[in-house]
Amino acid sequence: NMLEAAGTGKLRIFGQGKNRICFTHVDNYAHALIIAERQLFKGSPVLGKFYIVTDGRTHPEPDAYCIFWKELNKAVVAMGFSSIEEKMHYSFWFLYIVAIFAEALGWLLGRVFKLNVFNVFVLTMHRWFRITAAEKDLEYQPIIPFVEGWADTILWFKKHWLPTFEQKDRSWFGLARRSQQKIDIQAK
Repeated sequence: NMLEAAGTGKLRIFGQGKNRICFTHVDNYAHALIIAERQLFKGSPVLGKFYIVTDGRTHPEPDAYCIFWKELNKAVVAMGFSSIEEKMHYSFWFLYIVAIFAEALGWLLGRVFKLNVFNVFVLTMHRWFRITAAEKDLEYQPIIPFVEGWADTILWFKKHWLPTFEQKDRSWFGLARRSQQKIDIQAK
């Protein structure tokens, strides 16, 4: 959990911190499923097509995306933790090399570490999508604007997650025990 790492003071921005992403509020996702289901009939022009939905043009950037680390920092600060923007960023190549060593060490020890090559790529690459096909074919429009949905999500974490967070409940690597348990389960 990124917020757990931020709460322990261990989270740093990966790379330059400018990777573009899209969010999709759960209500927007559910809305898209409902309107897509209504298009499932014999001879429908949408059959067999692939659609992506996001919060679309309601994202803060004009091209319908947001900056991942900027938005994550809003959640971090809202939890009362130190801003990650003020801390040193770790370069992609540094993290990539450390991740290779972590994977090798994990292989030797029979453990899985959170820092791995896949996660380094995921946390540094652009992942944003145009939703023009869904807008045109399904007449999809987000029903929850990004700013409202993100604020609601942050509030939920502050109300429900934060009271259960224990800063001292972490491993040497800064992971909370619950996160490490999830990693161990996925590794099996």
